[in-house]
Amino acid sequence: MKRRTIPTTAYDLSNPQVLLAWQRNHLANERTFLAWCRTGLALFAFSFVIERFDFFIRQMQALPLFDGLTRRHLHTELISLTTFTVGVAVILMAGWRFIYVRRLINRGEQQFSALPDLLFILSVMGIIISLFGVFWFLVVS
Repeated sequence: MKRRTIPTTAYDLSNPQVLLAWQRNHLANERTFLAWCRTGLALFAFSFVIERFDFFIRQMQALPLFDGLTRRHLHTELISLTTFTVGVAVILMAGWRFIYVRRLINRGEQQFSALPDLLFILSVMGIIISLFGVFWFLVVS
């Protein structure tokens, strides 16, 4: 049985210009990955801000100044947990995309398929829209 070896890269990395272009591609991929990770971390932070705001509102409702106002439960714990979960999902999808693009760069693909990026963006948008739907259902209606 003949063993098939897969080259780690399809480029001639002994050429300095090719090496620099290859490195630039990897660095751009890492920058994109880190940007998505910052987005996920921002969603983490936003979930904690929601919880702190709920705590602040509950403390304000306990003051005698607000006795005549209705005390609605805002269901913020569900909203903050959903936001936290969205942050985790964004980071996991960013990691998958990073590995996928890295493999394509190392294989020397001339053109990348836009389908994974499109699925990534659509899934993030779907998560955000569903989060808004949960918020609308729990708080507004």
